[in-house]
Amino acid sequence: MTTFKIVVEDEKAGQMEQLLHGITFVKSIEKEGDPIINELREPEVRYERLKEIIESAKGKNLFADIEDPSEWQRQIRKEWDRDF
Repeated sequence: MTTFKIVVEDEKAGQMEQLLHGITFVKSIEKEGDPIINELREPEVRYERLKEIIESAKGKNLFADIEDPSEWQRQIRKEWDRDF
């Protein structure tokens, strides 16, 4: 693992932090004077991301309004088959 030290203007620090949080291979961000290291929560592997999404959705009844799942899927497929 490699560590870089980057110096940016104070008013641009937030933008730099947002940019770095968006990069998947950045493991952590540590600001000078900040005692806590901001560990990024983005998992490295797609499977781990999917697993985390499924865990966060549990118990929320996301599809409670769907009465007939088969018919709902049929309607979705019809939308996919349309010519635009």
